[in-house]
Amino acid sequence: MVKYLNTDLIFKDRIDAGKQLADKLLEYKLVNPVVVALPRGGVSVAKPITDILHAKLDIMVSKKIGAPGNPELAIGAVTSCGDYVISSYSDFELGQNKWDYLQDEIVYLVKDCSERENRYKEGLPINRKNNQGFSYKDQNIILVDDGTATGMTALAAIKSIKKQNPLQIILAIPVISQEAYGEIKTRVNKIETLKIPREFIAVGIHYKDFNAVTDGEIKVLLNQQ
Repeated sequence: MVKYLNTDLIFKDRIDAGKQLADKLLEYKLVNPVVVALPRGGVSVAKPITDILHAKLDIMVSKKIGAPGNPELAIGAVTSCGDYVISSYSDFELGQNKWDYLQDEIVYLVKDCSERENRYKEGLPINRKNNQGFSYKDQNIILVDDGTATGMTALAAIKSIKKQNPLQIILAIPVISQEAYGEIKTRVNKIETLKIPREFIAVGIHYKDFNAVTDGEIKVLLNQQ
């Protein structure tokens, strides 16, 4: 069982959470790390990490597959790279029509992720070849989001990153549920987190300021490096 961690901690905003994570990540003494943020909220958390660690910033768009009739319940996730993961409880949610539903959702969401990522990266500095991001081969990768209940989008991103053979993957996340921590910990080299609550209701309740991050703000943050 994963132990609770800093259950009363409330972050001022995503920047505050990123700075606190960066203080912990400094101890790793990573050489030329690449910070991979999951838009939207993960980009705001990632920016102070890249500033403090003098790291490169990249993004990978990952979107959850919602259950039919309950789109907020993640039964899987896809990435802009075309990879996907399916939760262990998808059979219960979908029944006999599981793969008919999933195939349609995966095709639609992968296309949407790819188009969204291309829009975010359009016009970025020349060190991004064809707007496809950095190479992760033999790199220290820090994957960042603003929090997770199910871990589905992070797991999909981890799957895509692993295909490029990075040196290691560290998931840096301000708040994570016990269930997601247990699911992800064997898929990465390390999870660096600030809070594991007793009961996970929603990511936003762990922040004083949890205003939505806009596409425009993401593009500004990506260009500030």
